[in-house]
Amino acid sequence: MDQSTINEILEKTNIVDVIGNYIPLKRSGSNYKALCPFHDEKTPSFLVSEKKQIFKCFGCGKGGNAITFVRDYEKISFFEALQKLAHQAGIPIKDHKQKKVVNSKRELLLKIYALAENYYQQNLEQHGKHVKEYLRKRKISNETINKFALGYALNSYAGLKNFLIKNNINTKILSSSGLFTKNNNDLFRERLMFPIHDNMGKTIAFGGRILHSDQQGGKYVNSPTTAIYKKGKELYGLHQTKYEISKKDAVLICEGYTDFLRLYENNFHHCVANLGTSLTDEQIRLLSRYTKNFFLLYDGDQAGKNAAVRVAGKIVQSGYTARIVDFENELDPDSFLQKYSSDKLNELLSKAPNLSEFVKNDQMMGLNERSKLEILIEILNDFEDKMAMELFSREIAQTFQISENAVRRKIKRRRYEKNPTAQKNVSYDRFIEESNLLKAILHQKIEYKKVAQEIDSTYYLKEIHRKIFEFIQKNNKNIENISRNLEQIEDDLLKNMITQMIFSVPPESEPEEYIRTMKVRKLENELKQINQKIKTEPNKKEYYLQKIEIRNKLMKLNKKVVTKTIY
Repeated sequence: MDQSTINEILEKTNIVDVIGNYIPLKRSGSNYKALCPFHDEKTPSFLVSEKKQIFKCFGCGKGGNAITFVRDYEKISFFEALQKLAHQAGIPIKDHKQKKVVNSKRELLLKIYALAENYYQQNLEQHGKHVKEYLRKRKISNETINKFALGYALNSYAGLKNFLIKNNINTKILSSSGLFTKNNNDLFRERLMFPIHDNMGKTIAFGGRILHSDQQGGKYVNSPTTAIYKKGKELYGLHQTKYEISKKDAVLICEGYTDFLRLYENNFHHCVANLGTSLTDEQIRLLSRYTKNFFLLYDGDQAGKNAAVRVAGKIVQSGYTARIVDFENELDPDSFLQKYSSDKLNELLSKAPNLSEFVKNDQMMGLNERSKLEILIEILNDFEDKMAMELFSREIAQTFQISENAVRRKIKRRRYEKNPTAQKNVSYDRFIEESNLLKAILHQKIEYKKVAQEIDSTYYLKEIHRKIFEFIQKNNKNIENISRNLEQIEDDLLKNMITQMIFSVPPESEPEEYIRTMKVRKLENELKQINQKIKTEPNKKEYYLQKIEIRNKLMKLNKKVVTKTIY
């Protein structure tokens, strides 16, 4: 798509309206402010400028225009974000990507997985009588089966492959789809199929469960990592339950598909499953968009309790609330709800202990109180957020009835033992003139052409400043609307730095002063290099002439430059 179409879409798009559809914005002077949707924070540092049509978070550093926000918030491609904005603005997009032939690998894989989901659902309806009987015995309703698109993989080596070929899928892509073995056979055979969806509801992977106890292979077979799926980034069921999670301001996290479905069948619609992995930082951040209150419903055996403690530690380190539901030994959400009522689980949820209480009261680990305290201190030792560390220190102290100072001293000693020479690194920004000059250009305190007549990119010693100057150089014809061109930048750090500069307060000093300083600094560096050459080759006259020329330039720029004798 050409830049003129992108510009037209952005011209007819108000970034405040776009972002306001996703998160609540409050006016703050000439800008709008909100809690950043890309990281957790208690004090708003996310700003939206209606005048400049950009957003910037001064907490995590993320920034960009309306396209950037929609793309990153919804985790979709640039083109998909552009399509959404174009639709809202009433602008038709005529592009080769809209043709029936899917061009990008990602779009092709999404098409393949949508077809595969449909294939497995057809199999369940047409050939899955025994599978439906299995689900009926497990008390999984037809409504839930349809809502989560459960399916059936035939006991066939090429059923899915043939289906995809009939639907005009080129066999060359099959090997990278994650749906086939190295021998090009169907990966899933004679299994109950659980489609895994991304946060927007697109099918990106599958989990397959055995239907007979004597089947070969593991109890579950899961999709491998592909171009559209990474296990630690997704949560099973979230696309259907995220609104209920937000409404209840709490999330129930279980380990597997059947646990999730059992919870959902019993009207616990604010749940997710973490797909057999320990909950990752990315999954925690994803859930934190909807709630800060996490309930862990892991298996009641020793392994489940250990996993719950590890995950709860990650959650509290992120500054959120973690509570652990203490099931009886060998019970999990599925078996618990088949043995007891929903009311019984609600009772457990209402009494669910926090991490410190859970560890202190646990009888299964066989640890004394001192050892239990050591487990929590080790978790606390990994904290980076000071506020979260303060709150968890208080929680530990109250639970074990010791002073907060004792907990702090323990952590201080632990960290000193780990890194006794650690010191805070405070350094002056040696490149402040460079960043100030860039800000002056972006805020139109000085024309780019005037700067370009005096200096070029070689005067910028900091690499990222040089890249910003080169971006301005490339897009200098319309500095006022330069935010429209941010999507040209693939480097997120560079994009975020530019948006930060656009959002910042313009420097007070005259831009000409920054230019002069940068010129002086460059000449002084050249003078040092010439002096070094003179030391190695003292008889070479041209070096002396070059040195005189540089010193004369310096004298004109800065009368305070100390004159030095020629060696």
